[in-house]
Amino acid sequence: MAHPRKLKTSLAIFKVPILIFFLTFIFTFFQIYSSVKEKCVLAKQEFQKDCIGSLIEVVKSDGYSFEEKNGAVWAIGQIADENALPFLEGLLETASFEDPCKVNQNICGVEVKKAIKWCTKGNITSWMYRNL
Repeated sequence: MAHPRKLKTSLAIFKVPILIFFLTFIFTFFQIYSSVKEKCVLAKQEFQKDCIGSLIEVVKSDGYSFEEKNGAVWAIGQIADENALPFLEGLLETASFEDPCKVNQNICGVEVKKAIKWCTKGNITSWMYRNL
């Protein structure tokens, strides 16, 4: 039979990695949420629409860099609103599938496909944006 002290030590060894994993998980969710919220707030200030509508306007606008437009597509995918599907599907026609996407000045097809997938099937973070 294991000695109680050794058993406590053994359990403590497992607690630290689990705690680190849990904290990393929460930190990652917070980072994703903060980035999506920032993109949404800035887009809403400019276009005066709801979050998805404003992010779509960012992608359509000539006043934004392709990095910002691709960030808006990513944010739409994070929010996973199926109302954005017609717009995202339309983007596939002109999107670039070069690797990496930053090589040319175009919307990243890989990012559009991910956003379509998330808007269709949901994702692990979409619950965070219900009140955006």
